[in-house]
Amino acid sequence: MSVLVFPELSLTGYEPDLAAELAMTELDDRLGLLRDVAQEHQMTLIVGAPLRSRHNKPALGAILISGDGAVSTYEKMHLGTSEMSYFTPGDRPLAFTTSGQTIGIAICADSGQPTHPQAYAEGGATVYAAGVLLNEQWYATDAPRFAVYAARHGLLTIMANHGASIGTYASVGKSAMWAPGGDLLVQAEGTESALLIASIEDATWRGEVVSI
Repeated sequence: MSVLVFPELSLTGYEPDLAAELAMTELDDRLGLLRDVAQEHQMTLIVGAPLRSRHNKPALGAILISGDGAVSTYEKMHLGTSEMSYFTPGDRPLAFTTSGQTIGIAICADSGQPTHPQAYAEGGATVYAAGVLLNEQWYATDAPRFAVYAARHGLLTIMANHGASIGTYASVGKSAMWAPGGDLLVQAEGTESALLIASIEDATWRGEVVSI
C-alpha cells in the first residue's frame, strides 16, 4: 500500500491564529472525500490540520487516513516557540506498518529533538515521515537534520514542505527524502507543484520527482 505525506497543516494552511476556529476531529464530515480516495486507491494519507482537544487550545495535528477507511490522529509533541500561544503539545508518538515498512509520524519542530526519531527507530520504525512548514531561514537549519537521522538510525526520512504559500510565512518548498545512510534520495527544486516518490526494490530505495 502506498503512503502519501502532506505538509504541516496542509488542510488549512499554516495559519496559527486561525487554528482554534478551524480545528476539527477525525470524525469531521469534510474528511469524507479523503477517506473515499484512500479506499479507492488503497493508499494511506497523512494530512495536517488543527485538532480539537480537551484543553483550551487545539493540537497541531496530523490525520492518518488508511486504505481500509480507518482514521487516527497524531498531535505534534514539540511545538515551535511561536506555536505555544496557539496550540497544546501532544504526548504520544504514532507509528503504523504497511507493506513491510513501519512509519513514524512527525510534524516540523518534532524533528528538532533528536530523541523523537530515535524513539521511533528504537521501536522498529524504518521510515521517519515529517510534514513541515519551512521558510528559507528554517530550511537551512532544519533540513540537514533529516540526513543525520537517516544515517544515524538507518531510516528513510521524508520531509514534505509546502509549495507556494500565502499567509504567516512563505515556504521555500524543496521537499526531499534521504535514503538510509544519509544520502539525498530526491528533492524538489523549489515551490513547484511536484510529487516526490520513493520506492524500494531488493532492499534499495529509489526516488523520482513527478511534476503535477
